[in-house]
Amino acid sequence: MSVGCRLGQMFHQYVQQTRAQNSFSSVISKRLQFMGSGENLKRGSFEFPLHQSDCHAFAMAQEGQSVHGGVIATVVEDATTMHICANDVRGRKAVTTDLNMTYVGIGKVGRTLKIDTKILKIGGVMGVAEAEIVDSSSGKLIAVGRHSMMFVGEDGSALKFAQSLNSVFDV
Repeated sequence: MSVGCRLGQMFHQYVQQTRAQNSFSSVISKRLQFMGSGENLKRGSFEFPLHQSDCHAFAMAQEGQSVHGGVIATVVEDATTMHICANDVRGRKAVTTDLNMTYVGIGKVGRTLKIDTKILKIGGVMGVAEAEIVDSSSGKLIAVGRHSMMFVGEDGSALKFAQSLNSVFDV
């Protein structure tokens, strides 16, 4: 694992911030593992073990307990967000403009997903990445996702903790 690279730094920030803020992604960040990056930071690799809590509400034990597609989509969004932001030369945060998923297989409890991310384009305003999700034990393709993001915020803001962990919407 190359924690010294920008993607590794972004992953470390993601883990800290999701837990400190108890954000939606905190459930994902507790199990998502950064495996490394390559090709001059254009490719990244992550792993995510599937648990019972990831199951679809209607998944039955005798059917193999399939994982909810929203869990896979969230893993893809989080991994590609980190990858896109790590590749922005200005180091800005980014917001999603489009996320699409194509599911071609089923994630099952007890298995580990391998998520390979690839930068397709980084520009001055937007970035685009794709992810391929496979069952690490069988090598079967589970899903493919494409994520487009618009860069926002000040230069260098991607690796900064929010000044306040409170939101104006907190009650």
